[in-house]
Parts: sequence; structure tokens; C-alpha cells
Amino acid sequence: MSQSQDDSLIVRTWFEIAVNALNSGASDIHIEARTQETLVRIRVDGELQVQAHYPIDLHERLITRIKILARLDIAEKRLPQDGRLYIGHDFTRPNIDCRVSIIPTLHGEKAVIRILPSQAEDLALDQIGLLPTQLEIFQSALQQTNGLILVTGPTGSGKTRTLYCCLSALNQSHRNLCSIEDPIEIRLPGVNQVAYHPRAGLDFPVIIRALLRQDPDVIMIGEIRDAATAQLATQAAQTGHLVLSTLHTRNAHGALARLKSLGIDYETIESCLLCASSQRLVRRTCTRCHGILTPINPACLACKGHGKVGRVGVHEVFNKSQILNPDSAHLFMRDAGMEYVSQGLISQESLEAELGTWQ
Repeated sequence: MSQSQDDSLIVRTWFEIAVNALNSGASDIHIEARTQETLVRIRVDGELQVQAHYPIDLHERLITRIKILARLDIAEKRLPQDGRLYIGHDFTRPNIDCRVSIIPTLHGEKAVIRILPSQAEDLALDQIGLLPTQLEIFQSALQQTNGLILVTGPTGSGKTRTLYCCLSALNQSHRNLCSIEDPIEIRLPGVNQVAYHPRAGLDFPVIIRALLRQDPDVIMIGEIRDAATAQLATQAAQTGHLVLSTLHTRNAHGALARLKSLGIDYETIESCLLCASSQRLVRRTCTRCHGILTPINPACLACKGHGKVGRVGVHEVFNKSQILNPDSAHLFMRDAGMEYVSQGLISQESLEAELGTWQ
């Protein structure tokens, strides 16, 4: 095979991998080297699925193709690298932004490509799984001119999308909206989005201090990770700014303990906290086969025999008094999930599998 034919094969192979991932609604593409093959897997609705197998002798050239597109060092094979590239159904006009992570492993470099939603579509608070009473708490908090709104949960639970929905609801011309993100996942016209870049000296505290001199009305902080960020976030919430952020906690009540562990005193929390929520993404029951696969119907075309299609957010949302007073009435996450179980939207098995030990 000539060099040009070989190059054409690699280009075509990567394009097919990317298009198949897009057609499957994947959030991530995993390309990994095994002893005798290259394995391509995609994550769909939170679960990895095998997409394809390729000869191992294609692996290095496939990784090189990805590095070129992501503007990474093709000669560096011993250290992790991060970058960005675009994919799309039209080879000549790729329009979907992706984050690339490459790391050396035993049999060769592994690439993980995170497919980022490039358009601000379907960012409505009433479309992310909030029950009516939960939606009211969020809307009431968003009507305030200052205070702190927290969204909690594990990685991959949809926290960032919930914050984007809040920003979308607040995105009006009379407000100055700013965000600090790692990375910028959805580009929102009207929002001043700043990317976290610690190697360049742009960490969360540095960016927050700079944004506070930009006369902001609303600040979205991708995550409160340390004491310095927590202090600045709560100070901003106390001094006339509406601050939205995420925390990694088991549940909404855990936000209180987490803030205290970061050095925020009870009086400060009481003065600025507007609401705290927690969430999980639970797989939806297929509306065509209702998750029931029989010998007559062994493989529903809608769900491809999995019995599940897509995911829905299950939330718990508490206002300030409910967070600070554990004895007040609450609609916990499992209670909210059981509402969807009773509607046939999700199964109890899927709910329990997702809540697991986090609840």
C-alpha cells in the first residue's frame, strides 16, 4: 500500500469512528491498544459499548491522526497530553467541539475524546427532570439579585448542564453574566465565558478576582474545589452578586458540611445560601417496548434490545430553610425518583442502580 493510500485509510477510519459515535448519541470515544488489536468503545447514556475492532498496526497512526487534529506533539509518547478538535457529519466542515485526552498505557497510547455539545439547545429548566415543587425553588432563587445557588452530585450526573440552564434563564441584555469553566462545554452567546487554565496562571481564585472588577451581576463557577474559591464565592454572593456553582457531595444536605470543611462559617452560609440541589441521571425506559423484550420481540429497534433509551434527571432541591433545618419537610431524591417510577418513565431497578451508595 502506498503512503497516500495508507494516509487515506487512517483519515477515513477516524472519520467513520467519529460519525458512528455521533449517530449513536455518544458522549465519549475511547480508543485503546490491546495486545493484538485496537479497541474502540463509545459511552452512550452513561455506559460503554464496543463500537469496533481494528488491527493493532493501525493504532499508532490513528493516535497520530488525532494528535494532528488536536494540535498536539506527535513525537511525545511518554507523557499525557490534552487538546481539542472538531468532528462532524460533513468531512469538510466539522462543527462539533471535542476535548481530547491522550495518555500512555502498557500497549500504546490511549485516546479519550469527549464530545461537547456545541449549541445552546434545550437549555430549559423545566426540561431537565425537575418536579414542579423543585422547579419553583430554583425559579425563586434565580429571581434574587444576590446569593449562592449550589448544584451537587458525582461526576457525570449532569450538574454542569443544570447550571447552563440557570444561565440561559438569566441571560438577558440588562445583566452582565460571567462564567469560569473547566472546560467551556456549551458556548452561550451573551455570557462572558472564561476557561480555567492553571498552567497560564488562570485558576478559579485568580479569575474570580478579575471578574469581580468587571461589574458582574451573575457569576457561574464551574466547581468550588478549594477554600480560596469557597471564600471568594461566598463573599461575592454576600456583596450583590448571584453566584452559581457545583460541589462534589453525596446529596444536597452535604453542601452545608462541605462548605464548613472549606472554612466557611455557619453565619456566612446562612446569609448567602439560596438553595442547594443534588441530582443523578437515570436511564429512561424505552417508550416503544417498555423495557419488555420477548421471544417475539427480542430486539426493539428504538432501544436496540437494551430496554432503555436516553436518561432523565432525578433531583432533590432544597431552599435555605430546608438545608439549615434537617427536620423540615423534604422531597428526597429517592422520593422524586419513585414519582417517575410510578409514571413508567424509569424502572425502580434503574433508579436503585444509579442511586447506589450515593444516597
